[in-house]
Amino acid sequence: MIVRCALRELTRHPLRTLLAVAGVAVAGAMLVDMLMLSNGLQTSFRELLESAGYEVRVSPAGTLPLDTEATIRDADALIERLREESGVAGVAPVLAANLSMHGELERSVFALGVDPDAQGVFRMLSGRPPGPGEVVLGPEGAGGDTLSLAAFGTLGAVAGTTPRALRVTGRARFLYVSESEVPVALELGTLQAITGRRDRVSFVMVAATPGTDPDALAARLAERFPEVRIVSIGELVEQAEQRLSYFRQLAFILGSVSLIVAALLIGTIAAVSISDRYGTIAAARAIGISRRSILLTLLLESLAQSAAAVAVGLTLGLVTARQLERILSDFPGLPEAVRFFVPDARILGIAAAGILGIAALAALIPAYRVTRMPIATTLHREEP
Repeated sequence: MIVRCALRELTRHPLRTLLAVAGVAVAGAMLVDMLMLSNGLQTSFRELLESAGYEVRVSPAGTLPLDTEATIRDADALIERLREESGVAGVAPVLAANLSMHGELERSVFALGVDPDAQGVFRMLSGRPPGPGEVVLGPEGAGGDTLSLAAFGTLGAVAGTTPRALRVTGRARFLYVSESEVPVALELGTLQAITGRRDRVSFVMVAATPGTDPDALAARLAERFPEVRIVSIGELVEQAEQRLSYFRQLAFILGSVSLIVAALLIGTIAAVSISDRYGTIAAARAIGISRRSILLTLLLESLAQSAAAVAVGLTLGLVTARQLERILSDFPGLPEAVRFFVPDARILGIAAAGILGIAALAALIPAYRVTRMPIATTLHREEP
């Protein structure tokens, strides 16, 4: 009976119900987007780092991987020492450099030099990894069987070397490049020869043996190799969070605003709906209907509206997040795989529970007040 009464009252004022659902749905969509934004960067960045299969990063002292153009000197000796450490399952050196691509179209490319047998910076889509004198292109790289590359000089000119023709062996999806960059991968020795950076690397990725704590391994290696910077994936995620903390702050502020707007809207609609029925509610109490039944009916009306708004709001939030993702994906310097909005069942559940909780709380105040009003006084005042 309580459910029937609540639904009947909602259908009596379809326009008011529709406006309430639309308003709360917009607030709910904003809340969903802000919750995804606050968690998306951290989640996607961690997934990106873990997808490489290497839990520890070694970079030049005072830097982060690819943070500057600094390189690690005497890299061969360092790599051999790292491989001899207990708890180390694999070592993957990487050299990064901007090269000049020559041919019909001259442009800058972002080159990564790797050990083909131990690398975690790209995933092959077709063909095979590059060997000496070979190159792998990105999914949308230039066509052809060969590619001519040369190093840049200090002022942007080619550094006195003849462009080197490399044989294309396949195409790959690169993990750590931004959407604006044109990536290629070369065998480490080949890139070192082109750039003149022999026995140098930009960073080294280290894989921990099964059962080894990456954080403990990174701390131990940092003590053994003070000449370089060694951090675990967990530390990198924390540092990335600090650099992008304003996104979380923005998400918290706008998420709080959306909840406040939802509370004000639901409370206002509930108060207006209840004030129109003072006489009816007083008459119901006069014939013996309990305060509890009346209170539950009013709360159920608010929750029914909010439940419909949640369903619409979640859908609207996911659609909006997809459009915002396309805009923010151009954020400079971020790898293409990093996402700002990451859908998650837990986040959707939190948003739904937040809206429904606010709905119950906002409707409870006017509903409680009307059930405590004197019956006789209310009937006399509402008498036409």
